[in-house]
Amino acid sequence: MTRWALPVVLALALVMTGIWGYNQYTLNRQYGIHMDNIYQKSFYDLVASVGSTEIKLSKLMVSSDRGQHIRLLTDISRQADYAQTNLSQLPISHTAIQKAQKYLNQLSDYAKYLNNKVSDGKIITTEEMDNLRELYRNAVRLNADLVRLDKEVQSGKAGWREIAKKGKSTFYEASNDLVTKQFVEIDQRGIEYPTLIYDGPFSEALKDRADIKGTVISRKKAEEIAREFIGSNLVKEIRFSSEGSGEFSTWGFDVTLKNYDHPYYIQISRKGGKVVNLIGQYKDGTPRLSVEQGKEKAAAFLNEKGYANMVPTYQQKYGSVSVINFAYSENGIIFYPDLIKVKVSLEDGRILGFEARNYLMAHKERDLEEPKLSLEEARKLVSSKLELLSARLAVIPTDGGNERFCYEFKGKYMGNLYIVYIDAMTGQEADILQIIDTENGFLAM
Repeated sequence: MTRWALPVVLALALVMTGIWGYNQYTLNRQYGIHMDNIYQKSFYDLVASVGSTEIKLSKLMVSSDRGQHIRLLTDISRQADYAQTNLSQLPISHTAIQKAQKYLNQLSDYAKYLNNKVSDGKIITTEEMDNLRELYRNAVRLNADLVRLDKEVQSGKAGWREIAKKGKSTFYEASNDLVTKQFVEIDQRGIEYPTLIYDGPFSEALKDRADIKGTVISRKKAEEIAREFIGSNLVKEIRFSSEGSGEFSTWGFDVTLKNYDHPYYIQISRKGGKVVNLIGQYKDGTPRLSVEQGKEKAAAFLNEKGYANMVPTYQQKYGSVSVINFAYSENGIIFYPDLIKVKVSLEDGRILGFEARNYLMAHKERDLEEPKLSLEEARKLVSSKLELLSARLAVIPTDGGNERFCYEFKGKYMGNLYIVYIDAMTGQEADILQIIDTENGFLAM
Protein backbone atom coordinates (compact mmCIF):
# COMPACT_ATOMS: atom_id res chain seq x y z
CA MET A 1 0.00 0.00 0.00
CA THR A 2 2.90 2.27 0.72
CA ARG A 3 3.98 2.14 -2.93
CA TRP A 4 0.85 3.89 -4.14
CA ALA A 5 0.07 5.92 -0.99
CA LEU A 6 2.52 8.69 -1.84
CA PRO A 7 1.27 9.19 -5.43
CA VAL A 8 -2.32 9.30 -4.13
CA VAL A 9 -1.41 11.89 -1.51
CA LEU A 10 0.44 13.96 -4.10
CA ALA A 11 -2.48 13.67 -6.49
CA LEU A 12 -4.91 14.79 -3.79
CA ALA A 13 -2.60 17.67 -2.88
CA LEU A 14 -2.43 18.67 -6.54
CA VAL A 15 -6.23 18.58 -6.82
CA MET A 16 -6.62 20.64 -3.63
CA THR A 17 -4.04 23.12 -4.87
CA GLY A 18 -5.92 23.39 -8.15
CA ILE A 19 -9.21 23.95 -6.34
CA TRP A 20 -7.60 26.60 -4.10
CA GLY A 21 -5.98 28.26 -7.09
CA TYR A 22 -9.27 28.31 -8.98
CA ASN A 23 -11.05 29.79 -5.97
CA GLN A 24 -8.39 32.49 -5.68
CA TYR A 25 -8.69 33.19 -9.40
CA THR A 26 -12.47 33.48 -9.06
CA LEU A 27 -12.21 35.77 -6.04
CA ASN A 28 -9.63 37.97 -7.75
CA ARG A 29 -11.77 38.15 -10.85
CA GLN A 30 -14.84 39.07 -8.81
CA TYR A 31 -12.84 41.71 -6.95
CA GLY A 32 -11.52 43.09 -10.25
CA ILE A 33 -15.04 43.34 -11.65
CA HIS A 34 -16.18 45.00 -8.41
CA MET A 35 -13.39 47.63 -8.58
CA ASP A 36 -14.04 48.17 -12.28
CA ASN A 37 -17.68 48.91 -11.47
CA ILE A 38 -16.66 51.35 -8.71
CA TYR A 39 -14.32 53.21 -11.06
CA GLN A 40 -16.97 53.31 -13.78
CA LYS A 41 -19.57 54.68 -11.39
CA SER A 42 -17.17 57.38 -10.15
CA PHE A 43 -16.36 58.37 -13.72
CA TYR A 44 -20.00 58.45 -14.89
CA ASP A 45 -20.96 60.45 -11.79
CA LEU A 46 -18.11 62.85 -12.59
CA VAL A 47 -19.39 63.31 -16.15
CA ALA A 48 -22.93 63.90 -14.89
CA SER A 49 -21.82 66.42 -12.25
CA VAL A 50 -19.69 68.49 -14.63
CA GLY A 51 -22.52 68.45 -17.18
CA SER A 52 -24.92 69.64 -14.51
CA THR A 53 -22.65 72.52 -13.46
CA GLU A 54 -22.33 73.63 -17.09
CA ILE A 55 -26.12 73.77 -17.50
CA LYS A 56 -26.67 75.58 -14.20
CA LEU A 57 -23.91 78.10 -14.94
CA SER A 58 -25.53 78.83 -18.30
CA LYS A 59 -28.88 79.43 -16.57
CA LEU A 60 -27.17 81.74 -14.10
CA MET A 61 -25.91 83.87 -17.01
CA VAL A 62 -29.47 84.78 -18.05
CA SER A 63 -31.30 84.78 -14.71
CA SER A 64 -32.19 88.07 -13.04
CA ASP A 65 -34.11 86.61 -10.08
CA ARG A 66 -32.36 86.62 -6.70
CA GLY A 67 -34.17 83.50 -5.49
CA GLN A 68 -33.16 81.66 -8.67
CA HIS A 69 -29.54 82.81 -8.17
CA ILE A 70 -29.52 81.25 -4.70
CA ARG A 71 -30.94 77.94 -5.96
CA LEU A 72 -28.54 77.74 -8.90
CA LEU A 73 -25.45 78.71 -6.89
CA THR A 74 -26.32 76.13 -4.23
CA ASP A 75 -26.63 73.40 -6.89
CA ILE A 76 -23.41 74.49 -8.65
CA SER A 77 -21.43 74.32 -5.42
CA ARG A 78 -22.87 70.91 -4.49
CA GLN A 79 -22.26 69.41 -7.96
CA ALA A 80 -18.69 70.77 -8.09
CA ASP A 81 -17.96 69.21 -4.67
CA TYR A 82 -19.43 65.92 -5.86
CA ALA A 83 -17.33 66.06 -9.03
CA GLN A 84 -14.16 66.61 -6.96
CA THR A 85 -14.94 63.57 -4.83
CA ASN A 86 -15.49 61.32 -7.85
CA LEU A 87 -12.43 62.66 -9.68
CA SER A 88 -10.21 61.90 -6.68
CA GLN A 89 -11.44 58.29 -6.63
CA LEU A 90 -10.27 57.51 -10.17
CA PRO A 91 -6.95 55.60 -10.54
CA ILE A 92 -5.21 58.51 -12.25
CA SER A 93 -2.08 60.33 -11.11
CA HIS A 94 -2.50 63.64 -9.29
CA THR A 95 -0.27 65.42 -11.80
CA ALA A 96 -2.72 64.52 -14.58
CA ILE A 97 -5.78 65.91 -12.80
CA GLN A 98 -4.46 68.70 -10.56
CA LYS A 99 -5.77 71.55 -12.74
CA ALA A 100 -9.18 69.94 -13.08
CA GLN A 101 -9.28 69.47 -9.28
CA LYS A 102 -8.25 73.07 -8.67
CA TYR A 103 -10.88 74.34 -11.11
CA LEU A 104 -13.67 72.34 -9.44
CA ASN A 105 -12.50 73.46 -6.00
CA GLN A 106 -12.55 77.12 -7.00
CA LEU A 107 -15.90 76.81 -8.75
CA SER A 108 -17.42 75.35 -5.59
CA ASP A 109 -15.90 77.97 -3.29
CA TYR A 110 -16.80 80.87 -5.60
CA ALA A 111 -20.40 79.68 -5.85
CA LYS A 112 -20.59 79.47 -2.04
CA TYR A 113 -19.21 82.99 -1.71
CA LEU A 114 -21.69 84.45 -4.20
CA ASN A 115 -24.52 82.51 -2.56
CA ASN A 116 -23.66 84.10 0.79
CA LYS A 117 -23.56 87.52 -0.84
CA VAL A 118 -26.86 87.16 -2.72
CA SER A 119 -28.54 85.69 0.37
CA ASP A 120 -27.45 88.86 2.20
CA GLY A 121 -29.44 90.96 -0.27
CA LYS A 122 -26.49 92.07 -2.42
CA ILE A 123 -26.24 91.70 -6.19
CA ILE A 124 -23.71 89.93 -8.39
CA THR A 125 -21.41 92.62 -9.81
CA THR A 126 -20.26 92.95 -13.42
CA GLU A 127 -16.78 91.74 -12.45
CA GLU A 128 -18.22 88.72 -10.65
CA MET A 129 -20.41 87.93 -13.65
CA ASP A 130 -17.30 88.06 -15.85
CA ASN A 131 -15.66 85.56 -13.47
CA LEU A 132 -18.71 83.30 -13.74
CA ARG A 133 -18.58 83.56 -17.52
CA GLU A 134 -14.96 82.40 -17.48
CA LEU A 135 -15.83 79.54 -15.13
CA TYR A 136 -18.68 78.61 -17.48
CA ARG A 137 -16.39 78.55 -20.53
CA ASN A 138 -14.08 76.17 -18.69
CA ALA A 139 -17.03 74.00 -17.66
CA VAL A 140 -18.01 73.73 -21.33
CA ARG A 141 -14.49 72.65 -22.33
CA LEU A 142 -14.13 70.21 -19.45
CA ASN A 143 -17.57 68.72 -20.10
CA ALA A 144 -16.85 68.26 -23.82
CA ASP A 145 -13.56 66.47 -23.01
CA LEU A 146 -15.26 64.19 -20.48
CA VAL A 147 -18.16 63.35 -22.81
CA ARG A 148 -15.68 62.45 -25.55
CA LEU A 149 -13.72 60.30 -23.11
CA ASP A 150 -16.95 58.70 -21.88
CA LYS A 151 -17.67 57.50 -25.42
CA GLU A 152 -14.19 56.00 -25.67
CA VAL A 153 -14.62 54.18 -22.33
CA GLN A 154 -18.03 52.81 -23.35
CA SER A 155 -16.62 51.60 -26.67
CA GLY A 156 -14.17 49.40 -24.77
CA LYS A 157 -11.04 51.34 -25.75
CA ALA A 158 -10.19 52.00 -22.11
CA GLY A 159 -10.49 49.68 -19.11
CA TRP A 160 -10.31 50.93 -15.54
CA ARG A 161 -8.73 47.75 -14.15
CA GLU A 162 -5.83 47.98 -16.59
CA ILE A 163 -5.31 51.65 -15.71
CA ALA A 164 -5.33 50.85 -11.99
CA LYS A 165 -2.80 48.04 -12.47
CA LYS A 166 -0.45 50.30 -14.43
CA GLY A 167 -0.83 52.97 -11.80
CA LYS A 168 0.38 50.74 -8.99
CA SER A 169 4.04 51.05 -9.86
CA THR A 170 4.21 54.29 -11.83
CA PHE A 171 1.44 56.37 -10.33
CA TYR A 172 3.06 59.71 -11.13
CA GLU A 173 4.79 58.83 -14.37
CA ALA A 174 3.48 59.39 -17.86
CA SER A 175 1.07 56.70 -18.92
CA ASN A 176 -0.10 55.60 -22.34
CA ASP A 177 -3.62 54.68 -21.29
CA LEU A 178 -6.39 56.64 -22.98
CA VAL A 179 -7.93 58.11 -19.82
CA THR A 180 -4.69 59.51 -18.39
CA LYS A 181 -3.71 60.87 -21.82
CA GLN A 182 -7.03 62.73 -22.02
CA PHE A 183 -6.62 64.31 -18.59
CA VAL A 184 -3.01 65.27 -19.39
CA GLU A 185 -4.30 67.01 -22.54
CA ILE A 186 -6.93 68.85 -20.45
CA ASP A 187 -4.20 70.10 -18.12
CA GLN A 188 -1.83 71.01 -20.97
CA ARG A 189 -4.49 73.06 -22.74
CA GLY A 190 -4.85 74.92 -19.48
CA ILE A 191 -7.90 75.73 -17.43
CA GLU A 192 -8.08 79.47 -16.95
CA TYR A 193 -9.99 80.78 -13.97
CA PRO A 194 -10.15 83.88 -11.79
CA THR A 195 -7.20 84.10 -9.40
CA LEU A 196 -9.48 84.13 -6.36
CA ILE A 197 -9.82 81.48 -3.69
CA TYR A 198 -12.95 81.35 -1.55
CA ASP A 199 -13.08 78.87 1.31
CA GLY A 200 -15.92 79.18 3.76
CA PRO A 201 -18.06 82.13 4.78
CA PHE A 202 -15.19 84.51 5.55
CA SER A 203 -12.38 83.80 3.09
CA GLU A 204 -13.47 86.20 0.33
CA ALA A 205 -11.36 88.94 1.93
CA LEU A 206 -8.10 87.09 1.30
CA LYS A 207 -7.72 87.63 -2.44
CA ASP A 208 -5.51 90.72 -2.14
CA ARG A 209 -3.27 89.52 0.70
CA ALA A 210 0.46 89.73 0.09
CA ASP A 211 2.89 86.87 -0.24
CA ILE A 212 3.94 85.23 3.03
CA LYS A 213 7.18 86.45 4.58
CA GLY A 214 10.34 84.50 5.32
CA THR A 215 13.71 83.39 3.99
CA VAL A 216 13.72 81.78 0.54
CA ILE A 217 14.51 78.06 0.85
CA SER A 218 16.07 75.65 -1.63
CA ARG A 219 14.28 72.76 -3.29
CA LYS A 220 16.32 70.34 -1.20
CA LYS A 221 15.25 72.04 2.01
CA ALA A 222 11.63 71.98 0.83
CA GLU A 223 11.91 68.24 0.26
CA GLU A 224 13.20 67.77 3.81
CA ILE A 225 10.26 69.77 5.18
CA ALA A 226 7.81 67.72 3.12
CA ARG A 227 9.34 64.45 4.30
CA GLU A 228 9.24 65.54 7.95
CA PHE A 229 5.65 66.80 7.70
CA ILE A 230 4.37 63.48 6.33
CA GLY A 231 6.69 61.41 8.52
CA SER A 232 10.13 60.20 7.39
CA ASN A 233 9.37 56.68 8.61
CA LEU A 234 6.27 56.56 6.37
CA VAL A 235 7.83 57.87 3.15
CA LYS A 236 8.88 55.33 0.54
CA GLU A 237 9.80 57.77 -2.22
CA ILE A 238 9.56 61.52 -2.76
CA ARG A 239 9.95 63.19 -6.16
CA PHE A 240 10.03 66.82 -7.24
CA SER A 241 6.94 67.50 -9.31
CA SER A 242 6.30 71.17 -10.03
CA GLU A 243 6.94 74.81 -9.23
CA GLY A 244 3.83 76.73 -8.22
CA SER A 245 3.30 80.44 -8.85
CA GLY A 246 -0.24 81.07 -7.61
CA GLU A 247 -0.85 83.15 -4.48
CA PHE A 248 2.82 82.56 -3.68
CA SER A 249 5.66 80.48 -5.09
CA THR A 250 5.91 76.85 -4.02
CA TRP A 251 7.87 73.65 -4.48
CA GLY A 252 5.63 70.66 -5.27
CA PHE A 253 6.45 67.00 -4.53
CA ASP A 254 4.82 63.63 -5.24
CA VAL A 255 5.12 61.21 -2.32
CA THR A 256 4.55 57.45 -2.21
CA LEU A 257 4.20 55.75 1.16
CA LYS A 258 5.59 52.45 2.45
CA ASN A 259 2.39 50.81 3.66
CA TYR A 260 -0.29 52.74 1.81
CA ASP A 261 -1.25 52.40 -1.86
CA HIS A 262 -2.55 55.94 -2.32
CA PRO A 263 0.09 58.68 -2.78
CA TYR A 264 0.24 62.31 -1.63
CA TYR A 265 1.00 65.58 -3.37
CA ILE A 266 2.49 68.31 -1.14
CA GLN A 267 3.39 71.97 -1.73
CA ILE A 268 5.97 73.90 0.31
CA SER A 269 6.23 77.71 0.14
CA ARG A 270 9.57 78.98 -1.14
CA LYS A 271 9.42 81.81 1.36
CA GLY A 272 9.41 80.59 4.92
CA GLY A 273 9.30 76.88 4.01
CA LYS A 274 5.69 76.40 5.12
CA VAL A 275 3.43 73.52 4.09
CA VAL A 276 0.76 75.14 1.91
CA ASN A 277 -1.29 72.06 1.18
CA LEU A 278 -1.28 68.28 1.21
CA ILE A 279 -3.53 66.32 -1.14
CA GLY A 280 -4.00 62.58 -0.72
CA GLN A 281 -5.67 60.23 -3.15
CA TYR A 282 -8.15 57.75 -1.76
CA LYS A 283 -11.00 55.39 -2.58
CA ASP A 284 -14.31 55.97 -0.88
CA GLY A 285 -14.92 53.29 1.74
CA THR A 286 -17.18 52.47 4.66
CA PRO A 287 -17.22 55.09 7.46
CA ARG A 288 -16.19 53.55 10.78
CA LEU A 289 -15.62 56.81 12.67
CA SER A 290 -18.20 59.41 13.61
CA VAL A 291 -17.89 63.01 12.43
CA GLU A 292 -16.90 64.00 15.98
CA GLN A 293 -14.13 61.36 16.00
CA GLY A 294 -12.97 62.73 12.64
CA LYS A 295 -12.79 66.22 14.18
CA GLU A 296 -10.70 64.86 17.04
CA LYS A 297 -8.29 63.22 14.58
CA ALA A 298 -7.99 66.45 12.59
CA ALA A 299 -7.48 68.57 15.71
CA ALA A 300 -4.78 66.19 17.02
CA PHE A 301 -3.04 66.35 13.63
CA LEU A 302 -2.96 70.17 13.68
CA ASN A 303 -1.65 70.23 17.22
CA GLU A 304 1.06 67.70 16.33
CA LYS A 305 2.14 69.89 13.39
CA GLY A 306 2.51 72.96 15.59
CA TYR A 307 -0.81 74.67 14.89
CA ALA A 308 -1.98 75.31 18.44
CA ASN A 309 -5.26 76.93 19.53
CA MET A 310 -7.16 75.89 16.39
CA VAL A 311 -10.89 75.29 16.89
CA PRO A 312 -13.31 73.59 14.44
CA THR A 313 -15.83 75.96 12.85
CA TYR A 314 -17.58 74.33 9.88
CA GLN A 315 -17.66 70.73 8.69
CA GLN A 316 -18.77 68.86 5.58
CA LYS A 317 -19.02 65.09 4.99
CA TYR A 318 -18.66 63.38 1.61
CA GLY A 319 -19.03 59.60 1.72
CA SER A 320 -16.31 58.31 4.03
CA VAL A 321 -14.47 61.63 4.13
CA SER A 322 -14.98 64.67 6.37
CA VAL A 323 -13.63 68.16 5.66
CA ILE A 324 -13.28 70.41 8.71
CA ASN A 325 -12.47 74.13 8.77
CA PHE A 326 -10.42 75.28 11.77
CA ALA A 327 -9.89 78.89 12.88
CA TYR A 328 -7.30 80.30 15.26
CA SER A 329 -8.43 81.21 18.79
CA GLU A 330 -6.67 83.30 21.44
CA ASN A 331 -7.89 84.71 24.76
CA GLY A 332 -11.43 83.63 24.00
CA ILE A 333 -11.45 85.41 20.61
CA ILE A 334 -11.83 83.44 17.39
CA PHE A 335 -9.99 84.73 14.31
CA TYR A 336 -11.82 83.60 11.19
CA PRO A 337 -9.20 84.92 8.71
CA ASP A 338 -6.67 82.41 10.15
CA LEU A 339 -8.30 79.40 8.51
CA ILE A 340 -6.97 75.86 7.95
CA LYS A 341 -8.87 73.09 6.20
CA VAL A 342 -8.26 69.41 7.06
CA LYS A 343 -9.65 66.39 5.22
CA VAL A 344 -9.83 63.18 7.25
CA SER A 345 -10.89 59.63 6.39
CA LEU A 346 -13.79 58.39 8.48
CA GLU A 347 -12.79 54.87 7.47
CA ASP A 348 -9.43 54.74 9.28
CA GLY A 349 -8.75 58.26 10.61
CA ARG A 350 -5.99 58.92 8.07
CA ILE A 351 -5.37 62.56 7.14
CA LEU A 352 -6.16 62.92 3.43
CA GLY A 353 -5.81 66.65 2.97
CA PHE A 354 -4.46 69.85 4.55
CA GLU A 355 -4.73 73.42 3.24
CA ALA A 356 -3.21 76.39 5.07
CA ARG A 357 -3.19 79.15 2.41
CA ASN A 358 -5.54 81.41 4.34
CA TYR A 359 -3.73 80.88 7.63
CA LEU A 360 -0.33 81.59 6.08
CA MET A 361 -1.57 84.81 4.50
CA ALA A 362 -3.58 86.09 7.46
CA HIS A 363 -1.99 84.87 10.72
CA LYS A 364 -0.11 87.61 12.59
CA GLU A 365 0.29 89.34 15.94
CA ARG A 366 -2.77 91.54 16.45
CA ASP A 367 -3.05 94.49 18.80
CA LEU A 368 -6.79 94.67 19.40
CA GLU A 369 -8.33 97.58 21.27
CA GLU A 370 -10.68 96.92 24.14
CA PRO A 371 -14.29 96.64 22.88
CA LYS A 372 -16.20 99.92 23.31
CA LEU A 373 -19.37 97.91 23.85
CA SER A 374 -19.83 95.42 26.65
CA LEU A 375 -21.28 92.00 25.96
CA GLU A 376 -24.60 93.04 27.50
CA GLU A 377 -24.73 96.24 25.43
CA ALA A 378 -24.07 94.29 22.24
CA ARG A 379 -26.64 91.64 23.20
CA LYS A 380 -29.36 94.31 23.35
CA LEU A 381 -28.65 95.17 19.70
CA VAL A 382 -29.54 91.64 18.55
CA SER A 383 -33.16 91.08 17.52
CA SER A 384 -35.30 89.97 20.44
CA LYS A 385 -36.84 87.35 18.12
CA LEU A 386 -33.58 85.38 18.25
CA GLU A 387 -33.30 82.80 21.04
CA LEU A 388 -29.63 83.23 21.95
CA LEU A 389 -27.55 80.08 22.48
CA SER A 390 -24.01 81.44 22.79
CA ALA A 391 -21.90 84.60 22.54
CA ARG A 392 -18.20 85.31 22.08
CA LEU A 393 -15.77 87.77 20.54
CA ALA A 394 -14.60 87.19 16.97
CA VAL A 395 -12.49 88.83 14.28
CA ILE A 396 -13.98 88.56 10.79
CA PRO A 397 -12.53 89.76 7.45
CA THR A 398 -14.31 92.39 5.35
CA ASP A 399 -14.79 92.58 1.59
CA GLY A 400 -12.09 95.25 1.43
CA GLY A 401 -9.40 93.00 2.88
CA ASN A 402 -9.51 94.46 6.37
CA GLU A 403 -10.67 92.89 9.63
CA ARG A 404 -13.58 93.68 11.93
CA PHE A 405 -13.74 93.06 15.68
CA CYS A 406 -17.21 91.78 16.59
CA TYR A 407 -19.39 89.98 19.07
CA GLU A 408 -20.63 86.71 17.60
CA PHE A 409 -24.11 85.67 18.73
CA LYS A 410 -25.56 82.26 17.83
CA GLY A 411 -29.28 81.76 18.16
CA LYS A 412 -32.46 80.12 16.88
CA TYR A 413 -35.57 81.55 15.27
CA MET A 414 -38.48 79.44 13.96
CA GLY A 415 -36.32 76.30 14.07
CA ASN A 416 -33.47 77.85 12.06
CA LEU A 417 -29.95 78.56 13.36
CA TYR A 418 -28.40 82.00 12.80
CA ILE A 419 -25.15 83.81 13.64
CA VAL A 420 -25.29 87.58 14.12
CA TYR A 421 -22.15 89.75 14.21
CA ILE A 422 -22.28 93.05 16.10
CA ASP A 423 -19.30 95.39 15.68
CA ALA A 424 -17.68 95.62 19.12
CA MET A 425 -16.54 99.19 18.48
CA THR A 426 -19.52 100.79 16.70
CA GLY A 427 -22.50 98.58 17.55
CA GLN A 428 -23.36 98.15 13.87
CA GLU A 429 -24.75 94.84 12.65
CA ALA A 430 -21.73 93.64 10.67
CA ASP A 431 -23.15 90.41 9.21
CA ILE A 432 -25.82 87.73 9.60
CA LEU A 433 -25.33 84.11 8.58
CA GLN A 434 -27.92 81.35 8.46
CA ILE A 435 -26.53 77.90 9.29
CA ILE A 436 -28.06 75.27 7.04
CA ASP A 437 -28.02 71.65 8.19
CA THR A 438 -27.50 69.59 5.01
CA GLU A 439 -27.04 65.85 4.54
CA ASN A 440 -23.29 66.51 4.23
CA GLY A 441 -22.92 68.85 7.21
CA PHE A 442 -23.46 72.50 8.10
CA LEU A 443 -23.26 75.36 5.59
CA ALA A 444 -23.10 79.08 6.42
CA MET A 445 -25.26 81.09 4.02
